[in-house]
Amino acid sequence: MAEYTNEIDAPVDDVIYESIKPSSPQSFFLFAGAGSGKTRTLVNVLARFKKEFGQEYKLRNKRIAIITYTNAAADEITHRLEYSSIFNVSTIHSFCWELIKNFSQDIKNWIKRNLIVEIAELEVEQSKSRDLNNKTSIGRAKKIESKNKILASLKTIQKFIYNPNGDNLTKDSLNHTEVISITADFIKSKELFKQILISKYPVILIDESQDTKKELIDSLFDLQSQYKERLSLGLFGDTMQRIYSDGKENLGIGLPEKWVKPVKKMNHRSKSRIIDLINKIREDIDGQEQFPRIENKGGIVRFFAVSRAKNKSETEEDIRQKMYNATKDDKWNGNDSEVMTLTLEHHMAASRMGFSKFFAPLYGVDKLKTGFLDGSSSSVNLFTKIVLPLHKANINKNKFEIANIVKQHSHLVDKQTLQNN
Repeated sequence: MAEYTNEIDAPVDDVIYESIKPSSPQSFFLFAGAGSGKTRTLVNVLARFKKEFGQEYKLRNKRIAIITYTNAAADEITHRLEYSSIFNVSTIHSFCWELIKNFSQDIKNWIKRNLIVEIAELEVEQSKSRDLNNKTSIGRAKKIESKNKILASLKTIQKFIYNPNGDNLTKDSLNHTEVISITADFIKSKELFKQILISKYPVILIDESQDTKKELIDSLFDLQSQYKERLSLGLFGDTMQRIYSDGKENLGIGLPEKWVKPVKKMNHRSKSRIIDLINKIREDIDGQEQFPRIENKGGIVRFFAVSRAKNKSETEEDIRQKMYNATKDDKWNGNDSEVMTLTLEHHMAASRMGFSKFFAPLYGVDKLKTGFLDGSSSSVNLFTKIVLPLHKANINKNKFEIANIVKQHSHLVDKQTLQNN
């Protein structure tokens, strides 16, 4: 390994800053692997931008869009940017809804066209069925009936609604998937929409871009190609950290020649032995290589590939024992072992943690699925954020916590209500 310092990535901040300067916008893909300090780079660059161009952006009513994957990430970045008005930090669904919400007639036309196509496709499949009374055909017939009802009700809707953190179940509400698809289509097909977007947001930065829906990424690529002198599109991510199948594959490969492609090489989080393993795994995939901090030498790592047919509890206990033997670290041993388990897939987590019966019905309903998976479902949050904490506080006889939860969530005990009474 070549000699280096902990400041090996220092030039990256300058590269990103130069790319978003108003006088010479350039688009870029920043490769930022695990533990690379990607958020720190983002905040540092934007703080520098605010100091240099913040006043100009305020006067011209322009903003930088920073799109994150979760509300928690958006809140963290907003806080670190000191709530400056020139930065619009939001999740992808919130950002898209802000763009399309005033185009009610265009949304209605899009939904109508989409429904007509979907109904036609379902009717073709239904016509091929040999038994209209089997489960699949009955389900398909219900879908056709439901979509025809929605199509008929469109004429009564004057304005659509959408809550990025809710279930969106009323007939005038859009679901999460529709918001993304409509935005992608408008960016590709509507000239006025494009002009509004790039005039307000000359810089669009997307965190965890490998998991952003392919259709939206493709539409933004088309927009950048058409207006490369006016738009800086910045993607942050690591293609091997892609979790969802609807993201764009091989995002960092085949980018336009003039795109800037900086790389953050340091992993600030892990020991060298772990980073060596990561580098070995991806050696023949994309050749990206990370380096540990100078002081993070050593560490012990083992890779176990285990048959799914084996008993999980017994296998994990056997692995813990092997790791204890290799490391002589008591944290691997006994009932109080401090071992963290990462479960990568939702069905697997539900099965492993014993809530499959709760998970499967909600996951199977398209309108509920997205909010359920990203934790924004108001129906589920009623139990996870209010009922369950109340139950735990009651079991623990924690009256202070009970009062705190009630005060936080009940309008009956808020200050205004108590004063009125």
